[in-house]
Amino acid sequence: MLIAQLSDTHILAESSDRREAGPRSDDLRRCVADINRLDPSPDLVIHTGDAVQTGSPADYDHVRKLLAPLRVPVYATPGNRDDRNNFRAAFASAASDGAFLHYAVEDFPVRLVALDSIEPMTNKGTYCADRLRWLDVCLSAAPDRPTIMFIHHPPFDLAGTDYVNGYRDPRDRVALAAVVTRHRQVRRLLCGHCHWSSQTDWAGTQATTMPSVARDVRKGVDTPRLADTPLYQLHAVSDDGTVTTQTRLVVD
Repeated sequence: MLIAQLSDTHILAESSDRREAGPRSDDLRRCVADINRLDPSPDLVIHTGDAVQTGSPADYDHVRKLLAPLRVPVYATPGNRDDRNNFRAAFASAASDGAFLHYAVEDFPVRLVALDSIEPMTNKGTYCADRLRWLDVCLSAAPDRPTIMFIHHPPFDLAGTDYVNGYRDPRDRVALAAVVTRHRQVRRLLCGHCHWSSQTDWAGTQATTMPSVARDVRKGVDTPRLADTPLYQLHAVSDDGTVTTQTRLVVD
């Protein structure tokens, strides 16, 4: 399998007159075009949240229009800038019947599990007892299938960044790690939110974060050399579930 990851696109409505609106749209448009040019083509695209900036229906109408040319399915999880109801309406993959936008994708050799870590009115992550129960049941249902999870808020600190204590209650991320540690089939956790690239050992597996697609809020990138270069990540998954990650520069 080959998975393309987008994150933190922070798209605004097409009618927005904010200075950053046009460049952010262009960043995403260029990434989508590059994904479509890949050979071999990815099997799917994962979006790890903050798809839009304000959470308005007009923002989501625009991001859907920008993602529409993709030739592969898109699976998304919400970020702190996203509105759950509008997000649910915009992304068919996130049409969960519950209070949280959790779901599993069973259509590929590797299982995908989307986790909802958002809490309205705060930028920080939350992973409460109800969410933990859902995850434990979900992972217990397929213990022999290699699994990739994706979430917006990384449940760990990032060295050398300002992303520290990123959950409202530090016990949430400890409890989340404890659940995942019991399920050895989890091969990778894909995260967004911090706009920074990192890879770390976490809960018996590997976890990665990626820079934001929106260049104006991107961090940890060689700005003078890559100032005009959008980027996204590609995750190649082998038959045994091993995941190899690379950052793809869009140089069109």
